[in-house]
Amino acid sequence: MKRLPATLALLSATVAVVIVLLASTPVTATLAAEREPIPTPTTNSTTTTTTTPPTTTTTPPPTVPPEDIGQLVLKAIDSVSPGTEVGVLAVDTQTGQAVASYNANEPMYTASVVKLLIAIDLLHSQNWAPDAATAAELERMISYSDDDIADSLWDQDGGNSIVTRMVSLIGLTGTQPPDDPSQWGETLMSAQDVVTTYQYIQDDIPTQAQDVLLTGMSNAAGTAADGFQQYFGIPDGLPGTTWAIKQGWMLLMSTTVLDTTGMVGLGPTMPYAVAIMTELPAGTSWATGSNAVTAGAAALKAAFTA
Repeated sequence: MKRLPATLALLSATVAVVIVLLASTPVTATLAAEREPIPTPTTNSTTTTTTTPPTTTTTPPPTVPPEDIGQLVLKAIDSVSPGTEVGVLAVDTQTGQAVASYNANEPMYTASVVKLLIAIDLLHSQNWAPDAATAAELERMISYSDDDIADSLWDQDGGNSIVTRMVSLIGLTGTQPPDDPSQWGETLMSAQDVVTTYQYIQDDIPTQAQDVLLTGMSNAAGTAADGFQQYFGIPDGLPGTTWAIKQGWMLLMSTTVLDTTGMVGLGPTMPYAVAIMTELPAGTSWATGSNAVTAGAAALKAAFTA
């Protein structure tokens, strides 16, 4: 074999190295680049997840305006006893919002509903700590709507002054003592003031005295001390509810008075303070009047929630 000259050999070696470098480095980089996986496009899946609305709805159930419920009560009463004067208020005491309202500020005859004021006045005079005899007497006056007890306490504690004191204590704005001081049943109260009285019982009266009132109202007898059937209105119109009531009834030359009032609930608690005050046309029978007020109470059911 012929030996290449040294210069030519060196040149050949240099060319070979260059070729190797050119052949390996760029091509390898290119192939590496070609083999590098293409990045997955960003879809911001986190944002999509966090902005997706929940599957459960948060839309509150539709509510009926209190004035509309009040009109339903009025129409129900008027359908049985046309021409009846009506005052209605029902308030959710947990929210303070009215759920039914009609003519709520009009003073109307209380009949025996005023016994609540007689009882509160006596409890207040004893610093909300009645003795056992007083507690029993007040419970009976309320649960049996006992007129004899009411007569005695009315005379004993100052008659019309009882109403005046309670207007100041409770903050009543539509309550007036009777024109004839001997006739406590002719005291006037608006439906608003009756509801305010229930709110006062619930929120401001200490437990010992409060229990006397609520026990009497929760144990209201079906037959009152005078023989009247006092389950008209709330008890008969809202079956299945829990209630603590004070009813009122009275015959005057000008009108027949029937009032159904109390605390009402669809479960074990009684969050609704209710007053339906009625003055029916003169000569309206007890049966017709009771049926009318019961129909009105039944119309309130649409305003209550569990």
